[in-house]
Amino acid sequence: MIKPDIAPATPAAPQPASPQPAASAPVDTGFPLKSLLLAASGMLLLIVAVFSGLLYYATRPQTMPMTVVGLTWERAIQLEQRQPAPPGETGERWVAVRELTESDATPNPRWPELPPGPDYRAGKRSERYLARVRSAKSPKVYEHPVSADVFSRLRVGGPCQVVIRSGLVEDVTPAP
Repeated sequence: MIKPDIAPATPAAPQPASPQPAASAPVDTGFPLKSLLLAASGMLLLIVAVFSGLLYYATRPQTMPMTVVGLTWERAIQLEQRQPAPPGETGERWVAVRELTESDATPNPRWPELPPGPDYRAGKRSERYLARVRSAKSPKVYEHPVSADVFSRLRVGGPCQVVIRSGLVEDVTPAP
């Protein structure tokens, strides 16, 4: 039998020692700070999104059919009276002496009557119209100011369209 050449055993070369971590490198403590911050940011974003959605839903305007349950109006005239001019001045002057007011719950508004005579005249005028409306689904009655034009087209017992936002009436219009 032939013997293969076997090389004599040589001592193994010394292995270099494993490198030591540098003193300035952070030591992993096992606490997942980055993961915790990412999870907290995600939860905060979710809370903000849900709150924003609820806020939008609660404050968005809703148009609802309702019924007119009452109409009221008030008209006022500043009554002016002719008075002689103060000493040293010529002519005459008109002075507001009181306010005449007329109001009712009828659909036919009218102005207050002025006293007869040339010494009185109408001054500044003001008018206010209110519509009271109610939904068939709720006993709550809403009251909202309307223009003279809208007031003239509304009828007690008649339908209307109401825009509500956050529980407050924004607009009342007669139904088409």
